[in-house]
Amino acid sequence: MSNFSGLNIGLSSLYAQQRGLQVTGHNIANANTDGYSRQRVDLSANHGPVSPAVHSRWSGAGNGVTVDGTDRVRDEFLEGRALVEHGRDAALRAVNGVLREVETTFAEPGDIGLQAQMSDFFNGWDDVANNPDDLAARTQLLERAETLATGLNRAAAGLTGLRDVSVQQLDALTEEVNATATRVAELNQAVSVATRSGLSPNDLADQRDRLVSQLADLVGATRQVDQDGMVTVLVAGRPLVSGPDTLELELSGTDPAQLTWAADGAAASIMGGQVGGLLSSVNEILPRHAARLDEIAAALADTVNTVHVDGVDQAGNAGQPLFVSASGPLTATSIRVGLSDPTQLAAAESGSPAGSRNGGNAMRLAELAGATGSSDTLYRAYIVDLGVEVQTSLRRVDIQAQMTAQVDAAREAVSGVNLDEEMTNMITFQRAYEAAARFVTSVDQMLDTLINRTGLVGR
Repeated sequence: MSNFSGLNIGLSSLYAQQRGLQVTGHNIANANTDGYSRQRVDLSANHGPVSPAVHSRWSGAGNGVTVDGTDRVRDEFLEGRALVEHGRDAALRAVNGVLREVETTFAEPGDIGLQAQMSDFFNGWDDVANNPDDLAARTQLLERAETLATGLNRAAAGLTGLRDVSVQQLDALTEEVNATATRVAELNQAVSVATRSGLSPNDLADQRDRLVSQLADLVGATRQVDQDGMVTVLVAGRPLVSGPDTLELELSGTDPAQLTWAADGAAASIMGGQVGGLLSSVNEILPRHAARLDEIAAALADTVNTVHVDGVDQAGNAGQPLFVSASGPLTATSIRVGLSDPTQLAAAESGSPAGSRNGGNAMRLAELAGATGSSDTLYRAYIVDLGVEVQTSLRRVDIQAQMTAQVDAAREAVSGVNLDEEMTNMITFQRAYEAAARFVTSVDQMLDTLINRTGLVGR
């Protein structure tokens, strides 16, 4: 081995330690960058020749060090699991948000909720039963009936409005998914070009993977790593992104709401992410709550009208239906009060003469409050079920949040920048650089002695 090879060994070390310092500085600079994965210099010993030559052999220790590249420190298992957990978390949060809005729509318990309005309505029949000929009591009862019907209309409109807003949000999220997928495809292409060119694609890959994580939050996307560093992003079993190519999603139809693939119109059965949560809310949760409200409105009309038509009003005429439908089947949206004259309220029992002070039928109507199958009982049961559903949803969100946080902590432990570790690495590379520089100086002095001082005597 020539003494000149020592210079090459020292130079290779200087380059390697310098590269290590640069990567360490890059890690420190991006310690707070969202989605950044810490990087590590991959070094390998540059061995001497292994093929024998005629009348010669290698007697050196090696040829120094080679920088093979810069790797991203990531755990693919944790990365894949994080996408799944984030997709579930986003879906549960979307559902919980809708349920909390439903809870707000009914404002229970409170003085302005439907429960208070029902209580006022049935208490009004008590007042009429005690004073059947009191026009003020009759007028107040009719107004309370109007208030109750309007309250049901307003609650139904609130659920319909919440569904419409959710559908609009679905449309906006679909456009965001398509735009994000296009950007992922562009970064896929850039990563592939950098990899084939022998350049470092790490920072581009970080940007792309951060966008893939956003797709997991939006539609529960997962990914597969392909050749040349590209990834395939899967949604509902189909590739939303495949290399530099994308498939677009579109919202086709709102009742029920359905996402389809623009290429062939096939349905996309999305269950994860915000989109999956909103689809579940729009197609299952909100229609179910609207049906419960319609059931309450129908029970109110049926039970009250059945008793009301069995009595007589102040003129001695048979009672008429108190609650009617504005159009079509009677629902919470269509329910209306069918009487406008307080004297038409059938407070007296059947067979009572005109002007009778009999309030027996009004008493029967007042007793409907709390009766089995009445609107009051059904509504109380519904509010209890709604409260349990909201609390259950919130509990699921809390549990999933803890699971997601645990996975994120594990990912951060592997991929995140630890400043203490980077400071240690920085000192290590610095000392190694100084040692390599001292080694080069020593070799230079040896060569100076060999070249300039060999053969000189007496100096």
